[in-house]
Amino acid sequence: MSGDPTSDWKRWVIPGVYPLTVLEIAGERGLSSKELLSLARITLSPGEIVESGLPLSQHLLLTQIVQQKLEDPALSAELGWRLPPTALGSVGYAILATSTLREALEVLQRFWHLIGRASTLVVDTRGETGSIEIDVTLPVPDAQRAEVTQICFSAIYRGIGALAPQTVSQAEVWFAFAEPPHAAYLIKRLGQVRFGMPASQFRFPTKLLDTPLSMSNATALSSAMKWCAREEQERGLSDGRLLARLQAELKPGPDGYPSLEDMARRLGMAPRTLRRHLQNEGTRYSTLVETARRREALRLLDNPRLQAHEVAELLGYVDAANFTRAFRRWTGQTPSQYRSEHGRKGPPRKG
Repeated sequence: MSGDPTSDWKRWVIPGVYPLTVLEIAGERGLSSKELLSLARITLSPGEIVESGLPLSQHLLLTQIVQQKLEDPALSAELGWRLPPTALGSVGYAILATSTLREALEVLQRFWHLIGRASTLVVDTRGETGSIEIDVTLPVPDAQRAEVTQICFSAIYRGIGALAPQTVSQAEVWFAFAEPPHAAYLIKRLGQVRFGMPASQFRFPTKLLDTPLSMSNATALSSAMKWCAREEQERGLSDGRLLARLQAELKPGPDGYPSLEDMARRLGMAPRTLRRHLQNEGTRYSTLVETARRREALRLLDNPRLQAHEVAELLGYVDAANFTRAFRRWTGQTPSQYRSEHGRKGPPRKG
């Protein structure tokens, strides 16, 4: 996914915990925080970064400088690993207080824009296999998109592992990029990892969603949710809330996916207002629909009881050949090749 090049993403402010954790890793390996901040043209002190956060572009530059000095391609994954729920402020505390993994994932998707604005997150719990899909929205090189994805999944894996260890032991992490030089690090941290996949997803058995969580507390959850909503308002991030709601509702109906006009009506706003909100988040409605269609195609193809032409119909394609062409564009494979490679054969043809 590529964001709108006219968007103002470089000035998006992210929580200070991210750059400070990068500096923490660098300091452990002998680098000077003062020198690194100077090289990244960051005039704020660490204490000021804690209070005010840091523009996303400066954080990316700081991370790039540290990575080059350490010559460590695993830096992004290590950064994510050091971000358990307790490091994520009010969102993390809300997640820790939830009663089930299902509720935790609902909170994560609802407030993802407060902690991961450089990417979109969609939770899908339909079917036997659930998924958390990460899609980086920034108009940056593929290498940086891969780094953001690793940060996200390392943090998600560690957080879910703390809440429900049995889930991560049965989970599989997909990365859309090719196997990197530090693949062994990712496998060590994240267990079952696959590279070069059609999408970047954390995949898990949905039967585990209603497992009770040991740290649940209804009162603490209510308070934390109020803190999250207050932070959202203070930081002016209501567009991210709208995006989360839109993604949750963006599913195919009898006539395929809703048009922008239909979705705007559903959300109670004018179409051009919806376009403006999405532009503020660095994306377009057509991009979201394309990503949702690809995600739904992967989910449906996971069901061996469906033939490929039935999947095409469910996605709103009149001609199955058009679906095959689209799927090849998304993944580099035909639906049958994807199923063959991933061990999900469809039912025998009738006749």
